[in-house]
Amino acid sequence: MAPLAADSSVPIGFFPFPPPANMPLATPPPGVTPNFDHPESNSWHVNVTAAICIPLIVIFSSLRLYTQYRLRPSRTIADYTFMLAAAWTVIYIAILLALLNKGLFGRHIWDLKVEDLSNAPFLMVLILEAIYGPFVWIIKVSLFFLYRQIFTPKQYLQNLALAGIIVTGLFYWSSLVAAVVLCSPRGNETYIMAFATARCGETKGLGVIIGVFNVLSDLYLLVIPIPATLALHLPRRKKIALLFLFATGILAFNASALGLHYRVQVNRSYDDTWKVMPMYLTVIIEMTAGIAILCMPAMATLSRRYTPAVTAYFSRNNKDSNENEQSRFYEMAKQRNVSHSSNARTFEAQGSNIYGHTATSSSDSANELRPHTSDSVTFAEKLSRASGSP
Repeated sequence: MAPLAADSSVPIGFFPFPPPANMPLATPPPGVTPNFDHPESNSWHVNVTAAICIPLIVIFSSLRLYTQYRLRPSRTIADYTFMLAAAWTVIYIAILLALLNKGLFGRHIWDLKVEDLSNAPFLMVLILEAIYGPFVWIIKVSLFFLYRQIFTPKQYLQNLALAGIIVTGLFYWSSLVAAVVLCSPRGNETYIMAFATARCGETKGLGVIIGVFNVLSDLYLLVIPIPATLALHLPRRKKIALLFLFATGILAFNASALGLHYRVQVNRSYDDTWKVMPMYLTVIIEMTAGIAILCMPAMATLSRRYTPAVTAYFSRNNKDSNENEQSRFYEMAKQRNVSHSSNARTFEAQGSNIYGHTATSSSDSANELRPHTSDSVTFAEKLSRASGSP
């Protein structure tokens, strides 16, 4: 957090006390007019990111806890550090959202008046700066313990993980001490006055150093399991799956690299209340990615446990659906055949009526043309008598 100066050229720590209530906290750039009534804010980016990441943290953590307590009888230190990391991550995001709710951060510094200041937001900033290091450290510690758990026979990897725990612990806990010492009020200072001092302004440079260390430690976490994974006596498919598991750390690495970029911007700018928002956004993503990576082994366990049952369930449903469809088809075909048979009988009956009447008429006509039997006999007798035949 930058010191509260009238502009970038004013010496750090300069602040007229008591300052005018309507005095802007900084001189705006040329051509820019302070907007006190309807100021622009970029805090919504952080709110949206938090609204997405918090449910993801809850879902991933719940699935991992279910795996821990239902599918695995034993507990490891990685399980306990994970629970602490998940809880601390949610606490950090909750404090950050409470800070944004104060309305001070997310606006340009020249859109803020002196009367907008209060001690509560600066106390929250101090808490966030102080706890950031230990909170990130506990996530990395969980990852190091996960490596030690997976690669138990690899002694060199055990040593690398232990070294990572110690080095990162010393650095991140030192950052907590530095933030508290540099920005805590001394004597009769308020939190506002403490953040306006030159000593608190040094935390901007410390933020850049923390960003560099984040990138290096994430790269370290990303690289050290690769040789051990390739040396495992596993089928190629399983090796690729394990490498892909560790490759999810690329998301955390990218977030920390982007966070370093924004930390440098904050260090070079006096518009801290605006510039600090993208940095907080990357912090949320980095922490969420770390929690997600820690849950990947649990996801694999759940997949192996329940995928066959789910596949069988859907296969059975598909089979039942196909059988029902076939039964429906046969029933429709049967009804169609019955309908055709009925139509055929109707047509045959109609044909019989028509052609039966015609045949009768033809027979009657033939009978009319043919001489009657009695008439034929009489004619034969007359012919016989005429010819003299007996």
